Parts: sequence; C-alpha cells; structure tokens
Amino acid sequence: MSTYDWGGLMKTERPVATQGTATPVRADVQRNAARVLAAARRAVASTGLDVSYHEIAREAGVGVGTVYRRYPERDQLMAAVLSDILTELIDTAHQALDCDDAWEGFSLLFTGLALRTAQNAGLSGSLDKHGGPAVAQQRHQLLELTRRVIERAQDQGHLRRDLAGQEVLRLAGAPAVQGCVLGLEPDPAHGHYSVLTVLLDGLRTG
Repeated sequence: MSTYDWGGLMKTERPVATQGTATPVRADVQRNAARVLAAARRAVASTGLDVSYHEIAREAGVGVGTVYRRYPERDQLMAAVLSDILTELIDTAHQALDCDDAWEGFSLLFTGLALRTAQNAGLSGSLDKHGGPAVAQQRHQLLELTRRVIERAQDQGHLRRDLAGQEVLRLAGAPAVQGCVLGLEPDPAHGHYSVLTVLLDGLRTG
C-alpha cells in the first residue's frame, strides 16, 4: 500500500491558547473527521474498496488533503471504514440479545448482517486483508455474539436446528449475490428485501 508524506504541509502559527479559541478548532477537526469517514463508507458501498481519495473528498465536501491528513495510508482508511461497520453490527448484536423474543432478536441481527454485506462491496472478503489486529478482534467479537443470538433462537424453538451457525451466516450473504438471470437484471431497490423475507421465512421453524 502507498504511503503519503505530508510532512511538507503548510504550518500555521499557533494561536494564543484561550478558552474561547481552542474548543472550536477541535470541534471543526472532529466534524471533518466524521464527514470523511461517513463519505468513505458511502463511497466504499457504491464503488468498493478501491475507491479513490479524490472521490471520498468530493463526497465529503472537503479538500483531498484533509483525507490524506486523517488517513495517510490507505490501509488506515479501510480499517476505519471496516471498524465503523463492525461497531454498528456489534451494537445490533447486543440489541438482539436484549430482545425478550429470541426470534425478533435473530431477525434484527440477520437483517443487519445481510443488508450491510449487500450494501458494502467487498466487505466480507476484505476483513482478513485490512485493519490488522483491531478489526480482527471486532470480527471475532461479532462472530461470538452472532453465535449466541443463533443458539438462543434455536433454544427457544424459533430457528431451525438443522443448520449450523456458519451456514446461517453464509445465508446472510445471499442478498448480496444478485446477478443477471436469463437476461433479467437484479432490482437493487427491492431485491435485497424480497430475498431477506424468503430467507427468514425458510429459517423459522413451523
């Protein structure tokens, strides 16, 4: 991966530290960082992990230098995107475990996994290639939480027991696989949800 040297960027004179000027600067930096990360997620979702920094900057409404300063190396940017998505899914998994109805919790997490996988090109295949130990730890945490959600739904008699946890996870990736069939193009607007409905109906007992 390429490393960008931004040591020659223009330096500005440090203002006198006062209570009135320090906080707005930090808030501005945080806002730009949030905008860059959100833009990177949208760009990766629509284009894939090879999206350019210029496209991310245009999507975020900032200069490309802002993106490079925040993420000097491309792996840092990809790790931030993956970590943000995994954090969101981990939160969903905790919500699923908090549901009194285990099937409701399973449906919540299964839907989240399916839609995030479908909406983010190359997400699953990139987890082992980007992010390093931090992303790997989040991935293992999500897998463990997902296992608990699946087993809880099976123990309550709502989810089929003839499928192992790994098979259920593979099915969550099915909505992302929508190719052209007999000349009919996939329907990106509604296809994911119709496939999800069929999958959840097939996974539920009774």
